[in-house]
Amino acid sequence: MARSIARSLAALLLLAWALAQGLTPREVQVLERLVAEALPRDPAYLRALADLEAARSSLGLLGALSAEAGASLSGDYGQVSPSYRLSVSLNLAELFRDKGPALRALEAQAEDAARAVRLRVAEAFFRWLAAREAARAAADGVEAREAELKAVQARARVGGATPAEVLAAAERLSQARLALYRANLDLALALEGLARAVGLPLEALRALLRPLEEGGGTPGAPPPSGRP
Repeated sequence: MARSIARSLAALLLLAWALAQGLTPREVQVLERLVAEALPRDPAYLRALADLEAARSSLGLLGALSAEAGASLSGDYGQVSPSYRLSVSLNLAELFRDKGPALRALEAQAEDAARAVRLRVAEAFFRWLAAREAARAAADGVEAREAELKAVQARARVGGATPAEVLAAAERLSQARLALYRANLDLALALEGLARAVGLPLEALRALLRPLEEGGGTPGAPPPSGRP
């Protein structure tokens, strides 16, 4: 019950923090899903949970009980018969020892590990969002420079622009395309970083991110046939 309340509180805190960063509700949902995928894949978090569960299982009477079992062989005149022994002891000092501080320390350790996972995933997610927006802006820049070059070329055909102006417009388009290439490279690196943070292969990660691309296309995608 306590663990369920802690998880709900952590989810609410993550939601509030994400909304404060200016994320859309859909982006918040995707971030929550990424964190949920990352937690059971994080070794430090799993170790902390295992230590906590072991400490909880040691509480009460069962934790103070210890048992010893053994077997020996004995017999007369060459006849061998098994002999078994079992001893059970109760450690009263262990039974009445206050394990609250140690248990709270382990709970805090598990929460710290979970918080580290949330922070790592959120940072990688924000880097990917920023890289995606940069790639989209670079793609828009290419479209703008393409339109500019076509306009300058049209004016040049009727004597309204000089060859130098056409060359300058072509150079600006070349620079815009180079910026798009670099932005797409940054986007690919950010995607790989997010995959490592979550612990998922790229294809599985792309499936989780797909809701953010619905209706908006994929930034930096190859241009349609016939487009420069």
